[in-house]
Amino acid sequence: MLCSVKKSLSRVVSFITALVMIVAISVFPKQTARATSIPDNQLNDMAIEVAFLVNSYRLENGLHPIYVIPYLCDTARVRSRECIEYFDHFRPDGSKFSTIIDTNLIPYAATFENIAAGRSTPEGAMDQWINSEKHRNAILNPDLTHMGIGVAYEPNSDYGYYWTQLFVITDAHFQNEYIPRRYDIIPQTEGDITGDAIVDTFDYLSLADYIYKRSKNIPVYFNEEQLNTADCFRDGLITESDAKVLVRYILGEYDTLPYVF
Repeated sequence: MLCSVKKSLSRVVSFITALVMIVAISVFPKQTARATSIPDNQLNDMAIEVAFLVNSYRLENGLHPIYVIPYLCDTARVRSRECIEYFDHFRPDGSKFSTIIDTNLIPYAATFENIAAGRSTPEGAMDQWINSEKHRNAILNPDLTHMGIGVAYEPNSDYGYYWTQLFVITDAHFQNEYIPRRYDIIPQTEGDITGDAIVDTFDYLSLADYIYKRSKNIPVYFNEEQLNTADCFRDGLITESDAKVLVRYILGEYDTLPYVF
């Protein structure tokens, strides 16, 4: 009986929340403030997408994939922030980029850095590097073993987006090293934007936030699979109409997604 009551309350809360949201999306807040940052989870997704693209490009050229190390991603992220102030392979204090790596943690034989700026997508940053012989050669170095990717965003800076690739050559292996999959968030079903295999108001809120920020030219990131599952009409556009369809699906008014007239 208690379980049944809890489930009923949960449905009521979901219904009320969804009902409020369907009204909210019809009248977006008339705000003019611009975002001063991008959430860390979105920046992390963008960085891992670059790591995936690096390995894809290496495989296309007959080279083995290389591992990601979270520590190197952390240091690459710091380097991206430093590049906002001083866009160079030297750090703001005048030391070389390599000084950011603690050799007690990463005992490397050699390290390389690629930096890029001004591109708002992982694909754009990769294109910038691949179209430069020096940077392309670094990515295709056959001896590379590990990497870390970082991205920073600062709207009031010269270039907005700043990207860093840190590569190392080492004989060491690390407990938390991994070959990156393409996306950190992978939808499990239609409408599952958050990747938890449940279609609920959290997915709606994520979609509403995405649509609002896009309407205000505020940076926001969905990976390709999220964009696909958010397109509830399969018309190639992510709009307010998709959010309304998602709400009605959550409320049980529609039986399936994508919605077909």
